[in-house]
Amino acid sequence: MGKMHYKRELVIVFTIIGIALGLYVYSAFSENLTKSTDLSDESIGGFKVLDNILSPEFIREYGEPIDQDNNKAYDYYYWKGGLKTASINTDEDKGKIMRLIISSTDDAQFENSLQTSKGIKLGSKKADVLSKYGDHYYKSYEQGADIIGYIDHKRNITLEFWCVPGGRVAEIRLDDADVI
Repeated sequence: MGKMHYKRELVIVFTIIGIALGLYVYSAFSENLTKSTDLSDESIGGFKVLDNILSPEFIREYGEPIDQDNNKAYDYYYWKGGLKTASINTDEDKGKIMRLIISSTDDAQFENSLQTSKGIKLGSKKADVLSKYGDHYYKSYEQGADIIGYIDHKRNITLEFWCVPGGRVAEIRLDDADVI
C-alpha cells in the first residue's frame, strides 16, 4: 500500500508540474499565437509608437516631463495629462517612443481624458474593448489585472487593456512588441 500511495502522489506532482509548465508556455507564446489586428491607426494622446518625444510636435503638446524613471533600456517619462512614455535613451534613436501608457492613480482611479483611437479610455468596460477591437486577442493576468491584448504582427505593435476586478479598464499600453 505504501508504494501505491507514493506512485499516486508522484503522478499528482508531475501532473501539477505539467499543467503549470503548459500554462507558462502558453502565456509566454500567446502573443505569437494570436491572430493579427490592424493597429496602424492606433495612437494615445495623438502619438504613436516610434514617434519621438524630442519632436517639435510632441514638445508643443506635452512640454517638459513632470517626472522621470530610468532603466538600462529606456527612459520612462511622466507627462501632463496622465501620459507616460518609455523611450530609447541612447544613440541616434534617443527619444523614440517604445511604449505609451495611460494609467490611473489611487486618488483618481478613472480620471483621464486620454483614449485610444477607438475611444476606449480608463473606466471603459471590458465588453466595450471587445466590441470595438474584436475577438483576436490574447489574455494574461499580471499584478492583479485581467489583461486583454491585441497584436499587429505586421507592425510589431501590441495594445493591452489592463482590467481591474469589476471589468473596468485601469491601464492602457500601446507598445512596440519587443519592449522588455
